[in-house]
Amino acid sequence: MKRLPIDLALAATLVLAACVRTASAPVPGASSSPSEAPSATPLPSMSPAILPASSVRVVVNGVERAYGSMIAVDGVGGTTVSLTFPFPVDRPSVDRWLPRNGSPAWIDDRTVNLVFAETEPYPGFKVPQIKSIDGLSTIDLLIVALRYLPSVTVSVYSIADATSSSGAKASGSWRVAGGNRFAISPDVTRILLYPERQPPHVVELATRSSVDLTAPADAYVFGSGWLPDGRVVLVGGAELWSGQPSGPLTRIADLKRVHALAATPSPRGTFVGIVGTDAVWVADLRDGAVRAVAGSTGGCGNGLAWSKDESLLAWMDCANLSVRITDVAKNRIVRTIDGVATGLTGLPTGDLIVSRDSGENGEGARRLGVVYSFTGTEKARYLGYAWSLSADGRYLLNIGSCCAGGPSSSLVDLRAPDPKPISLPGIASWTADGRIIVTSFSSG
Repeated sequence: MKRLPIDLALAATLVLAACVRTASAPVPGASSSPSEAPSATPLPSMSPAILPASSVRVVVNGVERAYGSMIAVDGVGGTTVSLTFPFPVDRPSVDRWLPRNGSPAWIDDRTVNLVFAETEPYPGFKVPQIKSIDGLSTIDLLIVALRYLPSVTVSVYSIADATSSSGAKASGSWRVAGGNRFAISPDVTRILLYPERQPPHVVELATRSSVDLTAPADAYVFGSGWLPDGRVVLVGGAELWSGQPSGPLTRIADLKRVHALAATPSPRGTFVGIVGTDAVWVADLRDGAVRAVAGSTGGCGNGLAWSKDESLLAWMDCANLSVRITDVAKNRIVRTIDGVATGLTGLPTGDLIVSRDSGENGEGARRLGVVYSFTGTEKARYLGYAWSLSADGRYLLNIGSCCAGGPSSSLVDLRAPDPKPISLPGIASWTADGRIIVTSFSSG
């Protein structure tokens, strides 16, 4: 092999030595620890993909609904909502927002079902955020906009049901399609609905079967009610009709001169008291006779009250807003309760309660309710909006409430040493056998 010149070999050796020194020389200012490796620059984290709420499949009572639309349901028999998400869901992100009264049940990680009882007042709900299990997807603000078509909810409580230590729980509840003009049968098995400008009809609560009544010629009904024997009474603008719902109603009286505004049947079903535009009237259901109450004027009366034996009728005198009590047989005023009244009604005790100005002002101002016997003796006073007493006088229903949310009532045991009001979810009243009916109306 040919030998390199000495000067060329020496140059190559110097270059190699310089390379070795350069590679092994420490960088000024850097750590000389052999165990420390250079750190890598971190990659930016990925933001979750935000999907639209419309990507959630919403099925209500077996029918898929377009997201964003108002979903109207009748609520009869309950309402079922099924939500199917576009990704496997981190359930805790959703569970905290699902309404407990819908009894949410997950089918799998994508689908959850909710079932609302027909008496549930507000079935709509919203979920502020839904997260996927892997954290890569979210949906912001899912709104399920459910509302009821116009309907009435009826619940019945015994005293034991209402005063249970575990909380008031109805022994029976039903939702019935219809408006806010109705009357419930004395045995709480049927409801008479008489919507404006539509034929009245009766619905069996247990089966929801409906029977249209043979409507009077002037279909607009100003007042209605049930008699103890199961007959209904319809007071129209020109005629009074009565009969069993299962058969044709009978025209009982001509009311053309009455111009009815409101009506109240007597306790035994013998008469109907009617507030007219110019007077208070009494219609006799036995023979159809109609006569004006002597000394009465009309148009201002807010309520009538019958004595238990039907012999006396209390009404408001529009001249000075006092309460007059008339002997029905003699058609003669026998008693006057002085003071400005704003309303009156009869009580199951056989007394009457007169509403007056309480002196409170502003939103939520209550009225004063004064209980009188039909002899005119004052017996008790209450503050509230409306009232009714159980037949034995032990329990007070304070009816109505203010101001947010739907109307409610409360039940108070007046004989308890430290009475605590028990809340009831609607407008309460007494049945003839001492149970409590609670009704609420959904306007749609």
